[in-house]
Parts: sequence; C-alpha cells; structure tokens
Amino acid sequence: MQTVGPRTTTSYETAARKRRRLLFVVSREQPQRYDSLAHAFGGEEDVKVIFDRRRGERRQRSQAPVVERRRRDRRSAIRAWAVGAVGWIRVAVAPF
Repeated sequence: MQTVGPRTTTSYETAARKRRRLLFVVSREQPQRYDSLAHAFGGEEDVKVIFDRRRGERRQRSQAPVVERRRRDRRSAIRAWAVGAVGWIRVAVAPF
C-alpha cells in the first residue's frame, strides 16, 4: 500500500489510475481549441492533445486487395463527425 495525502491507496488503485489515459483529437481548423486544451492539461502526464491528422480516405484502390489484412476499419464515423462538428473529441486510450 501507498500513502497519498490523507488516505492510503492500494496497489490495485494505483495500477488502475496509471491505466487511465486520455487523448484529445482537435480539428486542424480549431487551433484556439488546441491551445486551450493543451494549456488546461499541460501538467497532466496521462493526457495528450493532438491535431487531427486525417485528410481523407487513405485507400485509393478501385478494387479490393487480394488479401484483406485489416481486421476492421479503425476509423469511426461517429468520431469523425464529432471532430468535424464539435471541433474536438476525447478518447480513452491505452498508456502512451
């Protein structure tokens, strides 16, 4: 067990806290939102703020590949809509 402030935490609580990571993806058209989030979470080591790097559909082939190597499409239509409509999205991720 570890003592943090006035209370004691268990190793389970400490491990759970380390797993909680947040990623903010901000539209490239919203630099002021990026600055605001980067400033607000600047001291947080478990929060990362990045610009949306997607520019469009990467697959440009007119025909399907011989063997599909992707298990699923990683892009989420809802997340893409949120970044476009709201300007940013918060995503819980594995440790950086």
